[in-house]
Amino acid sequence: MSITPQENLMNLGDRILWGMQEYKATEQGTITESVPAEALGRPNTNPPTVVDQANLRLLAFTLNTDSVSIKMPVPWDLVSGEDIKLCAVWTNDGGVDDNTKDVKAQFDYQTASEGDSVDGSHANSPKTINDTYTSASGWIEHHTAYVTIANADFSGEACIFIKISFITPDGVALTCEPHLIGICIQYLAHKVKTS
Repeated sequence: MSITPQENLMNLGDRILWGMQEYKATEQGTITESVPAEALGRPNTNPPTVVDQANLRLLAFTLNTDSVSIKMPVPWDLVSGEDIKLCAVWTNDGGVDDNTKDVKAQFDYQTASEGDSVDGSHANSPKTINDTYTSASGWIEHHTAYVTIANADFSGEACIFIKISFITPDGVALTCEPHLIGICIQYLAHKVKTS
């Protein structure tokens, strides 16, 4: 049985963490990574529309149709047994008539390691989160609450493939298409002690 370069790196990362823990050189802390909308993969079929606003590149989504994706390696510094959380960062189209109106973000995901099928057979149920625009002004940044990808869903896997879309909300929908600014990924990590 041959060992892939990725498995060598994962083993090295595990050894480094073990050594740091053995010598009490680590502590735990929450990591929040931000991924801008333009870094997400746009499919050939039903991609969201690119919208440039000031110094931001946004993606405008047609509800129940458009999507983007990201391939995310399981973080090497994730504390064993911990979950990963995701949220969508979004705004409207600059209109001022969206106060109290809703969007619903959906995260579909599947996991894989080398040699696994990526045909959806490792897919998990989508996670959805409803959010309300709470301003009478346009272009206001909103963060949804976090949804959780349970550790049991990705334990032992190398990557999580995530598809992000917007679907019909629970309440009254925005007067426009929701505009994605980016996503945030949050998890509990081992960190090097600084004192």
